[in-house]
Amino acid sequence: MPAATVSVLPTSPRTATPQRTATIQPTATLAPTATPSATPTASTTSTPEPPTAIPTPTLIGVSQRDQLFEETWRIVKDHYLYRDFRGQDWNSIRDEFAPRVEAAANNEEFYAALADMVGRLNDDHSRFLAPSDASVEDALSTGREAYVGIGVLLVPRTEGALVQEVFPDGPAARAGLLPRDRIVAIDGAPFDSLDDGSDLYGPEGSPVRLTVVRPGESTRDVVVTRAAVQGRVVPSTRRLRNDIGYLKVPTFWVNDMDVQVSGALTDMVAESPLNGLILDLRGNPGGWNYVLTGILGHFTRGQVGIFFDQKTTKPLLVTENAGPDMRGTPLVVLVDHSTASYAEVMAAVLQREAGARVVGAPTAGNTETIYAYELAGGARLWVAQEGFKLLNGQNLEGRGVQPNSVVNVDWATYSEDDDPQILEARRLLTAAGLNP
Repeated sequence: MPAATVSVLPTSPRTATPQRTATIQPTATLAPTATPSATPTASTTSTPEPPTAIPTPTLIGVSQRDQLFEETWRIVKDHYLYRDFRGQDWNSIRDEFAPRVEAAANNEEFYAALADMVGRLNDDHSRFLAPSDASVEDALSTGREAYVGIGVLLVPRTEGALVQEVFPDGPAARAGLLPRDRIVAIDGAPFDSLDDGSDLYGPEGSPVRLTVVRPGESTRDVVVTRAAVQGRVVPSTRRLRNDIGYLKVPTFWVNDMDVQVSGALTDMVAESPLNGLILDLRGNPGGWNYVLTGILGHFTRGQVGIFFDQKTTKPLLVTENAGPDMRGTPLVVLVDHSTASYAEVMAAVLQREAGARVVGAPTAGNTETIYAYELAGGARLWVAQEGFKLLNGQNLEGRGVQPNSVVNVDWATYSEDDDPQILEARRLLTAAGLNP
């Protein structure tokens, strides 16, 4: 998963017009983790080899290093949400890292020092990105991947990596990989939760042997031939029995995901009215604020929460969406431990304001809003600057969303037809009192 960034962030990723200071467009989570297919963990993971060539950086001079170091430290000092810096002495940390910055032999060591300094905050959002990582993150925010690899979107798990999406017509699709497959080894080497998946990259035409576990089946090896991949991260839909719709939204990081979701809902209701909808946010790491509000606009209206920083508060307002009005359609939201940031906010808002039932496991409890600062040379700094509360004052940070129906299983080990959380959602939607 790509790292995050300070210098100028566009008002919106849809129209990039950089300016010099704090970015105007907040996001509640970092870009998803890109493994040889597309990152999020959204979360927070390692940066894969860039899919396209990135210019070789020039060596940063001493004065520019000093300026960038001071700017990074100062931005955190002035804007970080927690005035106690989560128990860290931020002044002492500056003194600790100054000699390391001065002694850095090259750009890589210099950027690593800044990343480690920001990492001392020990939160899952604030992060410093070197220019190459920022470039990868920018590419990922379009939802498109272009590289030589196998063509999948992976989510790190305790054992291996879960295939969340398979890009149509890509090498993995041609080899028969499916969503919910778990890659547990690459060329015989175990794939663990700390692996960034870079071994899936390689020369075009070269083979890679994957050890794959599919729910309900025995472990098998699959040989995939690497090729140039053009991928697109999209929501997925299907219609279940009794006219229950299913909509999976893998991330809010893709900058037009709200538009894609609106189109998917339009197509579903055009076929025939829905008796209920299952909104699957499992594994969703969050993303852009306007994607959150754009999707919420299908289900609720008005003020639904409060953002707060060191000094002020501002409302989370949801306005009418141009797409289908789903208010009144019975709704179940699926979540798990990896549902994070604005995906958690969405689940909590729908639970409280739209009468949705939430099914699954408690979410990550990581809901700060981060702001991007574009720094000299193309580096980027993400800083957690805002917290979030529901209208009843409940803060999700450190607590997460608590499901109405707890079904605490590893859903990825089940087929879609046998998924206990989907089965519970269907049961709720067909139960007495939830029928329209």
